[in-house]
Amino acid sequence: MKPKILIVRKMSALEYHYNGNHKSAALKESHEEHNENVDKILEKLEKAGFLYKVVTRDELTEPSVDEYDFVFSAGGDGTVIATAAFNKNKPQLNLKTDIKSKGALCHQDIEKTLENFVKGDYKIEEWTRQDVYLDNRFVRRVLNETIVGELLKLSKMARYNIQVDGKTEYHENSGIVIVTGTGSGGWKNAFERYERSSDVFKYVTVIPNGNGEGKYFNIEYKGHEGKFALDTIEYDIPRDSVLEIKLSENPLKVIKLV
Repeated sequence: MKPKILIVRKMSALEYHYNGNHKSAALKESHEEHNENVDKILEKLEKAGFLYKVVTRDELTEPSVDEYDFVFSAGGDGTVIATAAFNKNKPQLNLKTDIKSKGALCHQDIEKTLENFVKGDYKIEEWTRQDVYLDNRFVRRVLNETIVGELLKLSKMARYNIQVDGKTEYHENSGIVIVTGTGSGGWKNAFERYERSSDVFKYVTVIPNGNGEGKYFNIEYKGHEGKFALDTIEYDIPRDSVLEIKLSENPLKVIKLV
């Protein structure tokens, strides 16, 4: 029996922001290109006899993703990250479907990539993720980075104790950014790019600048409230709370061409 594939289709800017109506030629061109490439994906899978379902990121849940054998991200890097948040352990194929989307995490050549996938001519890479807990409650898995700060405003001074792999320090600065190897490529002026499969995370504090690396972070926010962002999604840090960032037991399984 052919495997089942869940396709997570991004909503184009024309769809999402303007309900399909805008005079911008660039938005219309990008929208049409995206739809044409999604149709191309479906045609290829139908021809090969695969079973599939198409959803948007708003329809994702971890149990629904777990019902499939493979997950396709059809869009750009934002769709990759949104899909990965609900994908615990299924192999994920990332496809860039339009010129406007960023595609550093995606395959650019849809035709060739799908041909190789159908033939089974690919390998699985494991991209390290962070598991993030707030006061011992699991929040989510993180593909790129965790950012912690005082309301995430650089004008506010954040005060916190940080424990990195057993070593504790008190910090007063504008916050801290903790990146995976995947996320390091998006912070070119702060981090040198390192392997997506690396089992350590690198961090940098913001004004004054300090940096280092570790596998386990414990950030104790004392006497006030703060904010943290996981792959751009913001959350509150209640007063006197503890944020833990650990090496995830579930790296993202990414399908790559051989």
